[in-house]
Amino acid sequence: MSTVDINPTAQLLRQQRYFPSDDVLVYGDRVWTYQDFVTETQQLARVLQRLDLAKGDRVAYLGLNSPIFLQAMFASWWLGAVYLPLNFRLAPREIAGLLERAEPEVLIVEPGHLEVIEAIAGLGGLKGSTVLVVDNDDLTPLQGSVPPYATALSAQLREIDDSDQPLVEPGGNEDLAMLMFTSGTTGLPKGVQLTFGNVWWNSINVDSMVDTRRGDTNLAVAPLFHIGGLNALTIRNILRGGRTVIHRTFDPRQVMRDIEKYSVNQAFMVAAMLSAMHKTEEFDKHDISSLRALICAGAPVPPVLLKIYATKGIDVQQAWGLTETSPFATYLPAELTHIKPGSCGVPMPYTQIRLTDPLTSEEIIEPGATGEFWVKGPNVTPGYWNDEQNTEQSFTEGWFHTGDIGYVDSDGYYYIVDRLKDMIITGGENVYPAEIERVLVEFPGALDVAVVGVPDPTWGECVVAVLSCEAGVSPTLEELQEFAAERLARYKLPRKLVLSEELPRNGAGKLDKNAVRNLTKQREHDNVGA
Repeated sequence: MSTVDINPTAQLLRQQRYFPSDDVLVYGDRVWTYQDFVTETQQLARVLQRLDLAKGDRVAYLGLNSPIFLQAMFASWWLGAVYLPLNFRLAPREIAGLLERAEPEVLIVEPGHLEVIEAIAGLGGLKGSTVLVVDNDDLTPLQGSVPPYATALSAQLREIDDSDQPLVEPGGNEDLAMLMFTSGTTGLPKGVQLTFGNVWWNSINVDSMVDTRRGDTNLAVAPLFHIGGLNALTIRNILRGGRTVIHRTFDPRQVMRDIEKYSVNQAFMVAAMLSAMHKTEEFDKHDISSLRALICAGAPVPPVLLKIYATKGIDVQQAWGLTETSPFATYLPAELTHIKPGSCGVPMPYTQIRLTDPLTSEEIIEPGATGEFWVKGPNVTPGYWNDEQNTEQSFTEGWFHTGDIGYVDSDGYYYIVDRLKDMIITGGENVYPAEIERVLVEFPGALDVAVVGVPDPTWGECVVAVLSCEAGVSPTLEELQEFAAERLARYKLPRKLVLSEELPRNGAGKLDKNAVRNLTKQREHDNVGA
C-alpha cells in the first residue's frame, strides 16, 4: 500500500497550482498571493539546499511573527528538514542552551535579536550553525552591518541558481516536522518532537469540531513560536486556501481594527488578550462580530469575559491542550459556551482523555473527582528530543501524562483545575491556584491575578495572591478575602497579598509561576493570621 504524503508544503503547492492569485498573507501594507508566497518559499528552500541541508536537519528561527517565519518553516519541510521556532523572549544563555541541545544546521535571525546572537557567539554557543540575518523585511530593518559570523539572507537569495528546483520531500506520519521547546516555567525546557502526523491529525480534529471554512481570514497575533499560535489555526488556514493577517506583536487596539477591516473569521488568543481588548476605550467602537471561530486556550476564560464578548456577538470557544498534543486535546463547541462556562469541552474526535489518580495511576470515573489528565491519540508527540528519561516518565502504555489536574462532570464535559506542579498544600488541604485566580480576577479594578504557594512554618504552604490593578485601585487583604469568601472555602482564601504593576507571563501568555514566586520574595507581604 502506498504511503500518503502529508507534508504540508505539498499541500501549499497544491493551493498555488490551482488558486495562484488568491491572497494568502497580509503583513503591514503588503499582500501575498499564493503564487508570491510559494515563489519566495522556493527561493528560501534553494538557499537551504545550497547550505547542504538534508532530511532531518534542524532549521532554527529567532524572531517575531512574519511571512519569513512561515516561509522558513515551509522551506524547511520542502527539504524534509525539522523546523525549530525559538522563544524570542528568552535570555541569551537560555537560547544558547536550546541551540546546544538541538544543534541546528541553520539559524535564521531577525535584526532585533542580533544582540542575543552576538552574546551567544561570545559564549561559543553557535558552534557549526550557519547564521542567516533577515535583512529583507521592511517592518524589521537591519541597522548597521551583518556580524562577521553571519550572512545576510538577501545575499544568499541573490546567489541561488534558478535552474535548481528541489522537489518536495514526501512526509509520512512518523517523519519529524517540528521541534518545539516547552516554556520551562516549572523546570528545564523539554524539546517536544512533533511529526507530520501530529500536525495533520490536529488539523483533522479541528476541521471536525470547529466552524472554520475554506477561504476564511485568520488572524495570527499569538506568538507563532508557540504551538497554539502556529498550529491551532494558522497552518491549517494556509493549506485550506485561506488568508492570514499577521501581527508581529499584540496591540489590542490594532487587533480590533484589523478584525473589523479584514472581516477576520478565526483567531487563536489567550484570555489575557481578550481582557486587554475589553479594557481599551475602543472596545465598544469596533464591530468584531465576524469572528466565528475565536478559540482561547492556555487558561480558562473568566465567565465575566464570556458574557462581555457575547454582547459583541461572539461566542468565545475554549479548548485545552499542550505542545505535546499539537495542541488541542479537547474543545468546547460554540453553542455550549454559556451552557458549560469554564469547561474546556469534550475530547477531540480522534483523541482519548483519561482521568487518573496521580499517586496510584488508577482511572477516575466518578464525576467531579479530580485527577491528572492523560491523553492518547495520533496528535500526541512520540516523545522528547534526546531525552529518554523524560519520555519514559511521561508515558504509560501510550498514554501521555499531561501534568494538568481536572475533572469531568456528569455530562462528560471536562474542566481544568490547575497544573499538578502548581498545587498548594496548606494545612493538609489541596488548593488549586487557578480556582482562586478565577474568583479574584473579578475583583473590581483587578487587571491580572496570580496565586502561588510559599513556605509557611504553620501551614506548610501559604496561599499568596499577586494582583495588578487599575490606577487608583489598591485593595487590602481583608477586602480581597471578603470579596472571595462567598465563593471559596476559608482554607483557600489568600493569607498574603502582593500588589504589582504587571505580572510576568511567558511567550504563550501563561503566568510564569516561578517568576511570580520570585516576585513575592521581593515584596512586602500584607499578612493576616489564621
